[in-house]
Amino acid sequence: MRPRTLLVVLALAALSGAVACTSDGTTETSATSVSASPLPTTDVNVTFLPGEWTYAYLGVVAAFEWKDGPPTLTVKNGSGREVGAPSVYVVTQDQRQVAGKLDGSMPLADGATGEYTVTFPDDLKVEDVGLIVLKLGDENWGALGPKVVEK
Repeated sequence: MRPRTLLVVLALAALSGAVACTSDGTTETSATSVSASPLPTTDVNVTFLPGEWTYAYLGVVAAFEWKDGPPTLTVKNGSGREVGAPSVYVVTQDQRQVAGKLDGSMPLADGATGEYTVTFPDDLKVEDVGLIVLKLGDENWGALGPKVVEK
């Protein structure tokens, strides 16, 4: 028998040991059981900071603040490439989408930071906010999360 043929025969013989035939002619395979370890969890007391939202993904870090004055957006681009001009929109608690206007928003080079004052229609109040969504150019990068601090 040639060496290559011998290897194929040995491999098939080893695989057939993992298959068992039942009396009704069906084939069963045995599965190796791997028990997963529990996820590491801890309880941490946190506080949501009213009027502050944050975002971090693929080197882009953003902070949105809407407190006593007009809303502001800060975006730092650490993505390794230029990103489109930042913008935001709000999805209200009653599911309306309201675009914010950022004067002077331009594409951000890698390593650049942009700080913008955001304007919304006068009838939109911070209490109406459900989500704040970051866009870079025409790309939707996702929702900002409420800023939390550990107590």
